[in-house]
Amino acid sequence: MVSVEIVVGLLYSSVSLLTPILLAGLAELLVERSGILNLSLEGAMLVGAFTAFMVAFYTGSLGYAMLAASIAGVALCMLFALLTITLALDQMVTGLALNLLTIGITSYFYRASFGWYVSPIPPHVETTLQPVEIPVLSQIPILGKVLFNHLPHTYAALALVFLSWWLLFRTESGLKIRAMGEDPQTADYLGINVNLTRYALLVLEGGIAGIAGALLSIGYYNMFLDNMTQGRGYIAIALVILSRWNPLLLLGAAFIFSFIDALQLRIQAFNVPFLPYQFALMLPYLFTIVLLLVAGRKVKGPASLGKPFKKSR
Repeated sequence: MVSVEIVVGLLYSSVSLLTPILLAGLAELLVERSGILNLSLEGAMLVGAFTAFMVAFYTGSLGYAMLAASIAGVALCMLFALLTITLALDQMVTGLALNLLTIGITSYFYRASFGWYVSPIPPHVETTLQPVEIPVLSQIPILGKVLFNHLPHTYAALALVFLSWWLLFRTESGLKIRAMGEDPQTADYLGINVNLTRYALLVLEGGIAGIAGALLSIGYYNMFLDNMTQGRGYIAIALVILSRWNPLLLLGAAFIFSFIDALQLRIQAFNVPFLPYQFALMLPYLFTIVLLLVAGRKVKGPASLGKPFKKSR
């Protein structure tokens, strides 16, 4: 019989693991609502993870590491914006190309800094981000252990869910974002600066994605590994589609993914004899693909999503 401690631990891990996915997904959701499909989200998370580790390793400051990760994410998304908004290049091809670029750059500079052979013991940082226990609330039986003893970024991500929903559906700015996602030409005629707004949203996405990536290298781990994001940026984009571009639904989708992710870690730990660890590793991604096939086939996104826009006047 499954003990309460195991269930509580599973739920706690699920909430913890959803943080980078949820942060990246919320940022991508806002960008996609404006009509931009940024597949380089994966690369922004990876460069954030690498930059955070390098800064934390050489300075010992987690604050500087998070700031540097955010700046690195912004830089990559600004490059994406320049290529796709200003130069009107294909958004999907550009995003994939930047992802490949970041994999090569981070791997090269990591080995250029620490040597070409970093195994079996890779470099690591001495201190990592620590959970913050919320007084009183953390003492609530079961619920307190699951929800109120996490990294500050987890609380921020949960707050951003409701803030994003309010911004999109209860403010004039949100209406403008949704309008340019449906018909940027008409939005431009109505006086909305489409390109400037999209640039601003990509700056925001880059900063958030960089922080989300930093959580992997100096939050959950104390080291950097090649391609350590492991497709989380792509998963975040898939979850945005599944959530029908609604922040509240995105929270649920991210939790389901992180729950399966936490479950597969425990399957590996328990060493189930009839279930190879390779299959356990693929469970979250397989589950996401199945969800897309079942629930994502008839989903309609913003009409101008992924389409280049040029001012006509």
